[in-house]
Amino acid sequence: MTAPATSPHRVPPARVPDARTLWRLRRTIPDIAEQAAAAARGRVLAYEWGEEPGDPDPLYAAIAAALGGFLDPHRDPGEPAPAVLDAFRRLGEAEACAGRSPEDLRAALSAATGVVAGRLAEQALRVGAGVTPRLGGTLVRLGLTCADRVQQAAADGHRSAGARRAGAAGPEHRRLADLVLTPGCDPGGLRDAAARAGWTLPRTVAAIAVDARRRPTAPPRFLPPDVLSGLHRDVPCLVFPDPAGPGRRAVLEAMLGDHPAVVGPPVEVRRAALSLRLARRGLELLPPGVLDGGAPVHVGEHVPTLLLVQDPELTRRLAERRLAPLRRVRPAQRPRMVETLLAYFECGFNGSSTAARLHAHPQTVRNRIRTVEPLFGPDLYDPAHALEYLMALHAWRLLPDVASGGPTTERTT
Repeated sequence: MTAPATSPHRVPPARVPDARTLWRLRRTIPDIAEQAAAAARGRVLAYEWGEEPGDPDPLYAAIAAALGGFLDPHRDPGEPAPAVLDAFRRLGEAEACAGRSPEDLRAALSAATGVVAGRLAEQALRVGAGVTPRLGGTLVRLGLTCADRVQQAAADGHRSAGARRAGAAGPEHRRLADLVLTPGCDPGGLRDAAARAGWTLPRTVAAIAVDARRRPTAPPRFLPPDVLSGLHRDVPCLVFPDPAGPGRRAVLEAMLGDHPAVVGPPVEVRRAALSLRLARRGLELLPPGVLDGGAPVHVGEHVPTLLLVQDPELTRRLAERRLAPLRRVRPAQRPRMVETLLAYFECGFNGSSTAARLHAHPQTVRNRIRTVEPLFGPDLYDPAHALEYLMALHAWRLLPDVASGGPTTERTT
């Protein structure tokens, strides 16, 4: 006996291509799902699936499941099976745990949906499916309904994981964060506190100092379950596990977004206080131009800058002494000369490389070098003075009062 047309497990034959065509289209599912997942990863930079090559791709698996249900001749294309909805809920939960935001997930699924629609249309034409305009419109409507259902399931999964995370960040987690960031914390006490909070002790962590001065009411938009948060001397801070692991930098950047923050160096858990101290130092000393770059600042990548701004007066005196010959150049020319000299030093006195770095004509660079060489004399090429020149040129860019008026004579004390 034939099932009624209203059965959720069977649709009238007139609404879909014939079963033979559908089975031919099902052969293309792996290829279409792979292309759709790749499009999502290309659209959203936070996506880096798996820690090792060959690890499962949850987005690919969810898309393949949805395509399988849509092309099942025994199901309504607009009604995803419970197993498909579960796959997308698990995808949403996995995204939340990986630190990717709901906006990232929505953008990725939208990109994937567009690829799936285009590739299915191409394949339907290729296999000769008799899709009339009316039938095509029906399939588009059903496809949009299906896409909306699975995206909602993914959003529900993300939201539920976020709610669990919010519930988990109770007193035990706050006490654990305080303990981890305390200098000389007791390893035994740390293990006990981690067990009570349900936190797996990682091999390494990085402490993150969040800049509450520039955006006091905007904490990171989403915290993965393994990230601890706390307040250390009125500075919001985070403890980020396994910062050097595969894909972890992308997770960290997705978590912080464009919120100004400084990431301390990776250390053993018991030395997290050192990582926080260096992160706070970077937050205090690094120039606004570095902190406001739209991405988290890793303090280990700015050590020369920190050394220069550690004692501004000493650095200023070095810049004034080494760049004193530039006082004989017109003030309007000094910034160009400093920029050229810095590139010239960093390119090993190679004029062509300097021109390429500055995006300038080689003859322009040669003319600038010929202008400054007589001013500095042989000291310019003396290896014993190279480090001081490099520090002075960088200081020009870091210390506004040096750059604004150019090098001045040394002050007497």
